[in-house]
Amino acid sequence: MNTFEKIVTAIRPFGYPYEPDVYTGSSEEGWFTYNYADDYGSGFADDMPTAVIASVQVHLFLPMDQNFISLKNAVRKALLQQGFLYPEVTTFTEIISETKKYRHIVFETSILEEDAL
Repeated sequence: MNTFEKIVTAIRPFGYPYEPDVYTGSSEEGWFTYNYADDYGSGFADDMPTAVIASVQVHLFLPMDQNFISLKNAVRKALLQQGFLYPEVTTFTEIISETKKYRHIVFETSILEEDAL
């Protein structure tokens, strides 16, 4: 299973729509996006990497009035259960229009990229 498939496996049970990079749907209840932040070689031997580490970001957008703490913790746990390192979480406010304000929760984590070499 590749890195994005593992992300989808982690977030699908929460019932929000999801897309890589940019969400183009119309959900007002919330959504996920996800992207590579970077990837890099690791465990070098004879000047060649023996593994590739993928750093990813999973973004969760929720209406500002929604209580997010338990959901944030559940998403973090779901990513961990898929083999990602324990995610760092940052929260922002996204103002989309005068009437639409969303909480933007970013989960930053890494994983050993399978079959990358």
